[in-house]
Amino acid sequence: MRKTRVLLLLTAALAATLVLAACGDDDDDGGGGEEEAAITETIETSVTSTDPAKCTQVETQAFLEQTNFSVGEEALQDCEEDAADTANDPESVDVENISVDGSSASADVRFTGGGFDGSTVSVDLVKEGEQWKLDAITDVPELNLEAFQESFVDQLQEQGDIPPQIADCIGQAIQDATEDDIKQVLVSGQEQDLIGLLGDCIPAS
Repeated sequence: MRKTRVLLLLTAALAATLVLAACGDDDDDGGGGEEEAAITETIETSVTSTDPAKCTQVETQAFLEQTNFSVGEEALQDCEEDAADTANDPESVDVENISVDGSSASADVRFTGGGFDGSTVSVDLVKEGEQWKLDAITDVPELNLEAFQESFVDQLQEQGDIPPQIADCIGQAIQDATEDDIKQVLVSGQEQDLIGLLGDCIPAS
């Protein structure tokens, strides 16, 4: 199996764990202002909607590329294809610590259930016209490493097209990874960081 094919399947497994796609509750700690409410609505739309249109309505191109480990039109296509997949959804998500500075904002998203159960992800948003959009994952201040590892391995196994020996190698590499290793990959959104984490598991050609 070619390296590019393995990476395609692998990044699909990671994106299924990473992408903010969930059903749940939200909790705005930003004081109830109009901007804070709009930001919460943006995040809620991103995490609850199964409409592929959300990929451009409430998410920037930069966010798509970071969370799908792809670039350009491919990132948008990946998002649109994954929009209806609710297999790894959390039970709930809380939006907290909203901070607004003109057309920029930040917030924390805390997950219950799913691949990020017990974890908190920090995000940046930008305002384009009248619409707030998710722009970047900037930090993972709290990571439930065990839940993430278990979810990732499950997603990997569900891909089905990766040879068992490669899947086993990748699964072990993820299990052996430290919290800092995983955080770096999640925040960077760079394919090379993912390859570095997996060492010799990916075929050279």
